Amino acid sequence: MGLIAFSALAGCNSTPKDEVRIERTIPWQWQDLSGRQFETAHYAIYTTVQDDFAVRRFARLMESAYTQYAALVPNLKPDGRKLNLRFFATHEEWARYTIATTGADAEAYLSVLNGGYAVKDEFVCWLSNESDTLTTAAHEGLHQFVARHFRSRLPPTVEEGLSCTFETFSFSEAGVTFYPTKNVRRQEALRKAIDGHFLIPLDTLLMIHAGDLRDRDPALREAYYAQAWALAAMLRNNPAYRLTFLEMMRAAATGNTPIEVGRNDGSQVYHPDRAKPFVQRYVAPDWNAFQSDYEQTLYNLAAKPSGDHQP
Repeated sequence: MGLIAFSALAGCNSTPKDEVRIERTIPWQWQDLSGRQFETAHYAIYTTVQDDFAVRRFARLMESAYTQYAALVPNLKPDGRKLNLRFFATHEEWARYTIATTGADAEAYLSVLNGGYAVKDEFVCWLSNESDTLTTAAHEGLHQFVARHFRSRLPPTVEEGLSCTFETFSFSEAGVTFYPTKNVRRQEALRKAIDGHFLIPLDTLLMIHAGDLRDRDPALREAYYAQAWALAAMLRNNPAYRLTFLEMMRAAATGNTPIEVGRNDGSQVYHPDRAKPFVQRYVAPDWNAFQSDYEQTLYNLAAKPSGDHQP
């Protein structure tokens, strides 16, 4: 999760070029809560939010993000089922739904502070601060997309990093633009880790799952996400790695890979010792060169002006 950069469209009477198309709207009821179900091209949005502008803005972001998620997987063939988004008007409604649907894991999900979470292939959030909600949605939407469409797991650090590359974006009449290499929160965390000499070595970083750091120092957790973001930004944007990165994504999506980090079947089985070999197999046969490029990326991203949102 992270900070958002967007230009508000409130008060703008013109219609954006990528205005989301709502396929249908029907009443929706959960327990004693009444709301509406909106269907877009790829999502079914179940919401108690009454502000149509907020719902459409949320839907517009997610449809734009879906297009970008799909671009990471060449020749993806979705099964046609819509992804579920639960968008509650208040924290209380969100908490009630979470307690009722996540069972023994509810406490962990309720500890979320910035808008919501993805569980399997569903995203559940509430309308808190709009920037937090939308940033979280764009981040967690990638996790949701992977849960639905991938047969094999990605190394958790790669997946977390990719999610972070969707955290900064802008709205305009021309559309929603994402900035994979611009992220104030992650840049600041990188600077702190560099200045404090607590960067996580790449070999270790690739083996870590975010849950491994749950009870560690917050600065170390932030460093993990920031370094994962930098790694994913390099894979997405560096011409030396982009094509092989897309090949790696395709292999994980189809499950057609000789090195499997884990099956994406909800079992949560993960083999951390296979994460580095998996990345090596596709994008980094020369590990020393890859590590050198990654380290340079860390310093380059940490040095970029935080307020510059040009891609």
